[in-house]
Amino acid sequence: MIRVLHIFHEMANGGIEHFVMDYYHHIDRQRVQFDFLVSVDSAGYFDEEIKALGGKIHHAYPLKKNPLKNYMSIAQIVRDNRYTIVHRHTGSAFGYFDLRAARQGGANHLILHSHNNQAGNMMLHKICNAVLKIDCERLACSRAAGEWLFGRQDFQIISNAIECDRFQFKPAIRERVRDSLGLQDKFVMVHVGRFESQKNHKFLLQVLKKVTGKNPDSLLMCVGVGSLLDDIRQEAERLELQKNILFLETRRDVNELLQGGDVFVLPSIYEGFPFVLVEAQASGLKAVVSKNVPGECDVTGNVSFLSLDDCLDEWAEEILNAGVNDESRSVYASYMREKGFDICENAKKLCEYYEALGEKS
Repeated sequence: MIRVLHIFHEMANGGIEHFVMDYYHHIDRQRVQFDFLVSVDSAGYFDEEIKALGGKIHHAYPLKKNPLKNYMSIAQIVRDNRYTIVHRHTGSAFGYFDLRAARQGGANHLILHSHNNQAGNMMLHKICNAVLKIDCERLACSRAAGEWLFGRQDFQIISNAIECDRFQFKPAIRERVRDSLGLQDKFVMVHVGRFESQKNHKFLLQVLKKVTGKNPDSLLMCVGVGSLLDDIRQEAERLELQKNILFLETRRDVNELLQGGDVFVLPSIYEGFPFVLVEAQASGLKAVVSKNVPGECDVTGNVSFLSLDDCLDEWAEEILNAGVNDESRSVYASYMREKGFDICENAKKLCEYYEALGEKS
């Protein structure tokens, strides 16, 4: 059995973490086992789940306290546990920092996996790209994410795959969700994303204000947590939108919540291939997203792209015109499977990918 070390800064409740955990659940763990390394000393959202699946969780010396000690502890963890394959998930070239540490610890196969098409800290990204770049395997969630981080170098795309059947639209599920949340007569916009600047929630509230002006029975269902959640709650109150928004925070039933919605909205400042947009399309929802979301993310033809510079009225009209809730939504789960977004098939390919690397060791 091969043990692969996955490196994150922290294992939060985000899209990239869900991506890895979904693959972890579906990969053949008799052949490939996942372990995790984080650079914080606090517990992670998935810790108990990881342990239940047989994985180990390593805590390197906290990066924010001392980068040099963090680097040396990553190398020591790799050395002590004899990891040969190290898989770093990232949105910027800072991932090379951890891979260099892993190489010093003796890892033979380094994988850098790009999950975004822009870095949160551009200055740090440019410095790391110039100084720390190291030869490694290159993966990406989308063409745009790969070109952003790797330029003209070759890379392989690993789909943000899901259990398509769980997201198949069923009228009974839609009715149950809407009854339980009091949404029976509402036009429901759905947004799923961490409350961080990338997801652009203040703009989303401005759009909601315009939508409710045109249709007072409109409501925004927000799923997620993050450092800006309290700020967005306060902004909703300032805009007098308390009655038009549901903050559902952390949920395990996103597959059902999407079925209860009428349209999905994602005005992100940047994205690689948003995991939840795969889920929304599988549930048959039409989506209105920013042009910062790569065009390749439109798998079903049900995604509309608008610029963040477009007027709010244009966003509101597009959202109100996009709503669909009839039974034709049920066909899209199988369509997404046919297009290569089924987690079972993709997990088999990832398992073979790791095994091929292991044979080179």
